[in-house]
Amino acid sequence: MEISSSPGAESPEVLSVQRRDFLFAASTAAALARRGRAQDAATAAKLTRVGAMSGNFDGLLTEVRDWSRPASPGKLDIMDFPEMLADRFHIHNVEVQQIHFLSMEPSYYKKFLDRLRKTHSRMVDMPLELDEKGYSGTVSPCSPDPQIRARAVDLTKQWIDRAALIECPSVMINQGTFGQDLAPAIEALKTLRAYGESKKVYILMEPRGRSTVDTMVEVIEASGIAANPDIGNFRDEATAERGLRMLYPLARTVSHVKYNPNRGLDFAKAIQISKELNFQGVYSLETGGPDPDAAMQKVLDMLLQYL
Repeated sequence: MEISSSPGAESPEVLSVQRRDFLFAASTAAALARRGRAQDAATAAKLTRVGAMSGNFDGLLTEVRDWSRPASPGKLDIMDFPEMLADRFHIHNVEVQQIHFLSMEPSYYKKFLDRLRKTHSRMVDMPLELDEKGYSGTVSPCSPDPQIRARAVDLTKQWIDRAALIECPSVMINQGTFGQDLAPAIEALKTLRAYGESKKVYILMEPRGRSTVDTMVEVIEASGIAANPDIGNFRDEATAERGLRMLYPLARTVSHVKYNPNRGLDFAKAIQISKELNFQGVYSLETGGPDPDAAMQKVLDMLLQYL
């Protein structure tokens, strides 16, 4: 007599297939989980090389040019900037332009350092704008005017002192327009380099304004300061590639990264050059526009793709 299976019971063959499918699904899920963890680890490793400028959010921050008068925080207090970068973008390398600090008091900078440490973040650079308004670099250590140059050297030393308070490894000057005689600018920068060395703070310069790359490199090498190879501050592709290949070997702390498809070098090519020349510093995002979060995320995603 033929014995039939009880209702709902599966044959051994069916059970074997089901078990095989279950094991395959489980192993696939485990492999995907491992891959996801590896991807997360790879992204986390790349993020250790990424920073962001406070200027990306300048519409939300208070800008100060005269610290003799009290200043109130804007929609975003610079004290909260490190935490915001860490929470929204997982970025822990912080670059604050000095015009976004609201005080000159040492206690203020000690408080800021505490805020950095609470988010496991660090300062990577402090760009300086010494003019009463704008970004022309009229008040500059490189000014041809000896009185302006002396004033700029004094102001820069003060900001080097504050950079040291928050363990910031560099300040970046705005060179403005060089005079025909480069010797005064070189001597002023030598003075700042020596003062910075006493505080463990580098002096940086980036390509900007009417300064040619050749002039910049001459001044940087003669004064012993360092470069910030901003990948978006060149007028055309050929100038950008040549300039970056000259400046990356002179870089120490940061390289500004911006995306401008209508100017300079292809973004991927610029990052590739930095890797070819063994840049070991932080890629600091420089963005802008009416939606700062979206602008930051766009350039961050591009950078992570090519790092």
